[in-house]
Amino acid sequence: MRILIIATFFPPLNSIASLRPYSWAKCWSLAGHDVTVLTMQKPPHPTTDLHLPNTGYRLVEVPPPRFLQALKKDYRETSQAARKPSLFKRGLIRFYNYLKFKRGLFHSCRMPDFADFWIRRAGKVAEELGSWDLVVSTAGPYAVHIIAEKLKKRGVAMRWIADYRDNWSDNHIYPGLFPFSWIESILEKKLMRSADAITATSAPFAAKMQSRYDCKARVQVIENGFDPDDFASLPAVSIFPNDGKFRIVYTGTIYPGKQDPSSFFQAVSELPQELDQLEILFVGHQLEHLSDLIKRFGIERYVRILGFVSREEALRMQRDAHLLLFIVWKDLAERGVYSGKIYEYLFSGTRILAIGAGGMDDSQQLIVESGTGVALHHVSDIKNFLIAQLSQGKKEAVDADQQVLARFNRQTLAHKLLQLK
Repeated sequence: MRILIIATFFPPLNSIASLRPYSWAKCWSLAGHDVTVLTMQKPPHPTTDLHLPNTGYRLVEVPPPRFLQALKKDYRETSQAARKPSLFKRGLIRFYNYLKFKRGLFHSCRMPDFADFWIRRAGKVAEELGSWDLVVSTAGPYAVHIIAEKLKKRGVAMRWIADYRDNWSDNHIYPGLFPFSWIESILEKKLMRSADAITATSAPFAAKMQSRYDCKARVQVIENGFDPDDFASLPAVSIFPNDGKFRIVYTGTIYPGKQDPSSFFQAVSELPQELDQLEILFVGHQLEHLSDLIKRFGIERYVRILGFVSREEALRMQRDAHLLLFIVWKDLAERGVYSGKIYEYLFSGTRILAIGAGGMDDSQQLIVESGTGVALHHVSDIKNFLIAQLSQGKKEAVDADQQVLARFNRQTLAHKLLQLK
């Protein structure tokens, strides 16, 4: 079968979003299918880029317009400049950051987006590559669905699966901006009428889509999952020194207003002084806002914010830590929020400490069901758990339920996606 995957996030780009389409390309090509990946060309980042094997699929990278590359480069250089930019430019950057990080515009999830300018040239390349038995577009950004819908309407694609790695018009993180949000809702419904199948990353998200599109039979769940080969290929030596430290690791982003580590920080601040071997490491993007919270609780001596690292380093930290910290979504009514990180945690072999907002959400239930960790909601419970762990001093073995983990093996999920009718 000739399969085209359309995804702007793809290796070597170091993002959890790149791994979903990569796993499909890897598994389907190994199964004997003729797989092509259409993606956006990215600038290299030698220290953090993903270095994953091309297992037989064809990779077609289409560059964005030059003016976009120039704008992004100017933004990065201005934001990192040693000298302050002009007052006007600072104002523009603040406004852009507000649109991007508060509203989701130009952030691969809400309209408008930089990938809008990529649609025409990428669509042209897709048509020139020939016809397809199956096209799978995975969003965000929504641009990939626009390209796929055009291929379906023009008879270039026999079947189209519209995959939602993240929600679009009802995104649970970014609210968008009127009137674009109104346009998005209309456009999304129009596009999805042409899709043969629609996939979401959780059952609650799928239920929302079934209601919104009035197409219950066409919406299915394909979770993010994890490839166990990623841990198997890591160097066996521990990434941490044998210095007696008890390390708790968090990897990923923490969204202000959406996730709150305060109960964990307060529990740490109340630990007995003699239990001073604790080290807490935060690894990932956009974690700078934690600094004020850490100072407020007076736990600076325990915490280090490492920023963004290579995926290999992050996986080794997960494997070699004593505990992994998982911070659930504050709004328990927003069901179905599973970060890609949770599946890495499940397969890491390290116990998970999930802290919540006073009740069990779907992600905490998965952690408990799989036997990979505990879910605690009160400061006293978190503190007592940490005291017990620190007093023990050594890493506690995890007896994970392998049947539960098998459901989230990326190879299983890739084959499940191909079976959708």
